[in-house]
Amino acid sequence: MTAPSTPDTAEAAAGVLPPPACPDCSAPTSPLSVEGEQLWVCPSCGRRTYGTGDEDDDADLPPYTETGPDGAVFVYHGTGEVDIEATAEWAAQDHADEDGDEEEDPHAGCFEPHRTADGYADCDGREL
Repeated sequence: MTAPSTPDTAEAAAGVLPPPACPDCSAPTSPLSVEGEQLWVCPSCGRRTYGTGDEDDDADLPPYTETGPDGAVFVYHGTGEVDIEATAEWAAQDHADEDGDEEEDPHAGCFEPHRTADGYADCDGREL
């Protein structure tokens, strides 16, 4: 998705014009570049915007995640609102492998039974 382009957005990012106001709280926003796109974020409420003044444009902002100080991951809609369903789904998934916390399976590469000190074992480590 390409960000909506207006001369005001580019000029505001360059410091020529004042930054656009936050659509939610009207505070001045700060520039933010995300994946090569120029966005604006409100330091007061966290709302993200393309800064075009058309809230329909903001519906296309890319979603993102943030990790809290306790390690909890929050999924946000592109505008900065918490996506409650996606956050709950993320929390329900097992992410131990991503962090390297999960122990490696010693039988992961096995494809046939093999002999152990206790007798035969299959790839799950169970005796046959």
